[in-house]
Amino acid sequence: MQKFFVESRDIEQNDLFLTGENARHISYSLRMAPGEKVVVCDGRGNDCVCEITGITRDTVSLRVTERLLNTAEPPYKATLYQALAKGDKMDYVVQKATEFGAARIVPFESARCVARIRDGAAEKKTARWQKIAEEAAKQSGRGVIPEVCAPVTFAKALDMAKSDGGCAFICYENERSRSIAELAGKSAYSFFVGPEGGFDGSEVEAAAGAGIFPITLGPRILRCESASGYVLAALSCMNEFCRS
Repeated sequence: MQKFFVESRDIEQNDLFLTGENARHISYSLRMAPGEKVVVCDGRGNDCVCEITGITRDTVSLRVTERLLNTAEPPYKATLYQALAKGDKMDYVVQKATEFGAARIVPFESARCVARIRDGAAEKKTARWQKIAEEAAKQSGRGVIPEVCAPVTFAKALDMAKSDGGCAFICYENERSRSIAELAGKSAYSFFVGPEGGFDGSEVEAAAGAGIFPITLGPRILRCESASGYVLAALSCMNEFCRS
């Protein structure tokens, strides 16, 4: 079933109304009709299965037939700190990180970043990434839309990660001893993925000084746009499928 996110107050009653973009998507793009069903979610893990009762030019009327707790959210909170990447790679990272279960995505500027956010462009970029996260959350059946933060400096990202709580690590190709396989069973994760050129050694040292330890992702070098998906998939496997 198609999924739509609304505010929590909008699902308090059994008769609901979708307007704006959601209504246009149902009536014009999907060409749905009364009697068909959709899922409406409040973004806090509460799903409502609804039957369409009426469609006008700009409003879709719904009746709740079933209320459910969403079961697609991971049993842990994962925050991705992603170094800015060039071109449309950040769009891809946000989309896939959402599909893989990230709870929050924080872009940051690293020493070796090729991409930079020009003055005045951060708000527009962040809004675009947040919209991509919302669409990916719909497609993947999530009960929560990940928050995409405005880009920050590396130093600010370290401060944010220190206050997250849980297990914090930085993915570093020159690390050889500690691997992601050692990190199962945590309630929260915060992890850093570098840009196309990888992290500068001084950044890894700064992270370690902040209590954010380096880990290896194995013998293969991953692209900056695929590393986060690798980490999130590993966390899911360790915490959702391989627990005794």
